[in-house]
Amino acid sequence: MKQGEARCRSLKAILLTALLVMTLAGAASAQQNQGSFFSDTYNYMFFGGQTPLIPPEQVPGWLSGLSVTGFLNNTTGMWANSANLQGLQNLDHSIGIPVSSSKNSLAVERNWMQVDFNEKLDSDNQFFIRWWGVYEPPYDYEAHAGFGDLYNQYTVRDAWWKHKWGPLSLFLGRQIVTWGESIAFRVGDVINSQDFEWNFGFANLEQSRLPMWMIHPIVQLPSWGPFGSNFFEGIIIPSWQPIYTNSPLDFGQVDLFAGQRNRGGDVSLIAPPTGGRFSTYFGPTVGPGLGPAVCPISARGCAPDWPQLTNPGPTTFASLDNYALPDNNLGGWEEGFRLHTVVYNTEMTGIFFHGHQYVPYWFLRGSPVPGNPNFQTFQVRYPQLNDVGATLNRPIYLPGPTLGNIPFVLRTEGMWQDRTPFQDRNPLNPSAIKYSSTINTLVALDVDSYTAMWLSRTGAATMNLEWQNYTILSPSKTISYVFTPEQQRHNEENVLLNLTDSWYWGDIVPDLVGIYNPDGNTFLLFPNLFLTPPWSSKYSVLLEYIGILSNDVLSSYAGGGFKGKSIFLAQFQYNFSVLQSEK
Repeated sequence: MKQGEARCRSLKAILLTALLVMTLAGAASAQQNQGSFFSDTYNYMFFGGQTPLIPPEQVPGWLSGLSVTGFLNNTTGMWANSANLQGLQNLDHSIGIPVSSSKNSLAVERNWMQVDFNEKLDSDNQFFIRWWGVYEPPYDYEAHAGFGDLYNQYTVRDAWWKHKWGPLSLFLGRQIVTWGESIAFRVGDVINSQDFEWNFGFANLEQSRLPMWMIHPIVQLPSWGPFGSNFFEGIIIPSWQPIYTNSPLDFGQVDLFAGQRNRGGDVSLIAPPTGGRFSTYFGPTVGPGLGPAVCPISARGCAPDWPQLTNPGPTTFASLDNYALPDNNLGGWEEGFRLHTVVYNTEMTGIFFHGHQYVPYWFLRGSPVPGNPNFQTFQVRYPQLNDVGATLNRPIYLPGPTLGNIPFVLRTEGMWQDRTPFQDRNPLNPSAIKYSSTINTLVALDVDSYTAMWLSRTGAATMNLEWQNYTILSPSKTISYVFTPEQQRHNEENVLLNLTDSWYWGDIVPDLVGIYNPDGNTFLLFPNLFLTPPWSSKYSVLLEYIGILSNDVLSSYAGGGFKGKSIFLAQFQYNFSVLQSEK
């Protein structure tokens, strides 16, 4: 019943928005040419037609600053080999989760509508609202595990007001702030939490970011000697961050954010570990919350992961239902700033951010002494952190007539974090969490808009080569990846290569992109082909393959934990413009 109600609400919201768009279009067309509404709309939708749908001269004066644009998007995906999912199904069955034994090949059927309302009141004031309506059917996996309506939403995603006052530009509202520039890695990109429930984050970093309510000032600073383009950018994020979607639900259909939804949007949304299509595999040892079917307490079956667990009780695993989200007070606020400058053809920024972890960490609490009534339980927490970092971008001029004409750009990012938590199997550590400082760095070489006549005479080539390194400054043999017995490595290495060109002035755009991690010789491949018809830019088709190749299915950091979930995707999108601002 709940799934059906959510489905009806999502469809109703999409239909109402579509009806509003068509009504406005009809009113405008009727004023221009009585009786030509259907022909005008038909030509507009299928053959380009006029842009926007309502001509500017027919827009009332009080709407002259309003733009209404958006798109309708359908993404259909099929598992490359649905039989590879049988291992996860067997695990779900073993812990009592009712999962269908069907090998249904449907992986994604996402129907998505986005509408942007951009109102320019004057040169100093601007409003922006982005609405999302998403409907996905109950998938075979999630429906049998009780998550049939997990991905459906109809919500205001972004909503902010911009005010300019001299050198100050102030953004107030729900927004996304991106400080990093990587294609698939988060290094300087530390501000917004992420949504990993409905996609692979590495293949869709842009859409995985979650907007957050914040105060966001940008102050232009005067030039000083060789330092130009100077500005100060600040971030203040209150602990009040309501969550508007159906998620997250896992561990037996328990709402983990019950009573805490006024700050649930302040952390990342993780794919359900049981029954989720985009969750990673568990290791041969188990994590908390799986119950005695896999982790018999009497036999100390949890010892490989938590040797500290010597005094469990009846609610040891049920305690996971109580997530301890960041404090709902001033202590739970996040804040940071960025200083930007350009000196001698080099763009540089300095970054400081005080916040908290966006992914959950499992703390063990209580008395480890057997027989003590204060038995041990797990609690999920999001520890606080401090990030200090910098970025540097500059062009590279190589000698020679051939290399000298290639627009190379060196791009670097680096972040030091003071207290990063790790799962610890040291029996002398009662909390099962160890802290260490970490350094996350990125070095990239870019080629942007290079015309290679031998490859394309009507487009430009782009190349991105990124090397990401993650280092634990105080490593230990007892720290491990969550839900696996695998020891956490001192250094993590990832290399990304992206090659893009275009033909017929952007109508055909192939993109070859992939990530390599030496752990298990893991390859994350997501090549795609973007197609636009020559007669109109309103339509587009994206064909994509997401492939996971690895010899280590336990490595969640390298991506090997997604092995077996390779997908073929076809995405169809229709862009529309209802109103266009004259300001």
